[in-house]
Amino acid sequence: MNESSASSDPAVEFISATHVQACRERIHQVRERTSARVGPAPSRFDAHYWQTWFETNAEELLKAFPSVQINAGYCVRYCYFGPQGADLRVRPFVTRTGTPLETVQRLLAWHPPPDSMGTLERGTPNQDVQFLYSHFSFPRTAQGYFDYWLVMQELWASARWAYSHVLASHEELSQLISGPDWQLVHPVERYQPALVRHEAAALLAVLVHCPLNRFEVTLQRIEIDAAQALHYHEPILVAAGPRGYVL
Repeated sequence: MNESSASSDPAVEFISATHVQACRERIHQVRERTSARVGPAPSRFDAHYWQTWFETNAEELLKAFPSVQINAGYCVRYCYFGPQGADLRVRPFVTRTGTPLETVQRLLAWHPPPDSMGTLERGTPNQDVQFLYSHFSFPRTAQGYFDYWLVMQELWASARWAYSHVLASHEELSQLISGPDWQLVHPVERYQPALVRHEAAALLAVLVHCPLNRFEVTLQRIEIDAAQALHYHEPILVAAGPRGYVL
């Protein structure tokens, strides 16, 4: 992805900009359909409303990404752990359809979504494989890994992800950083998401534009391990812009 990365290494596989753009549009449409089904948010905070919104979004999401399959007879549910600033502390988990929510909620503890974890939190044991990742299957192709990562990101529903989008072309990045107060920090050679396989695991590198706190484009490096769990490495700052949205 950068000048020293494996653009010349045959082990690196790239996901086309056309596929990335189509996936971005699918996620946008999923959120639109979810909002239409659930209706506008109430004027006062309602945990039940947001739990319903996230679970409906998960249902629409899996319809929109048929390459990522949930085990038959299971569905995605959400547990709400209270507010954190302007964000919601929620986490997705998978249960058999019809299982009483309270049965599983008692077993769950909250932790930040994978893309929002601090360095210490990344090494803390969790139950994410048992309660989420192990219930899905996807093709072991570059596009299959990318789609799986997108679906998991949308399910985790971090504030960072809700405001972000994936970049996949020189034109997109150039147009973005041509605005005032932008600085290119780390030039890149390739712009499409890239995948490198390591036996049963894979490393995905993706350019992500996020406008929270400060507009930034970062090269996100995500390991998808043999158990299908997501592990984020430290991101590389590619471009920095003006002050963004503060949550």
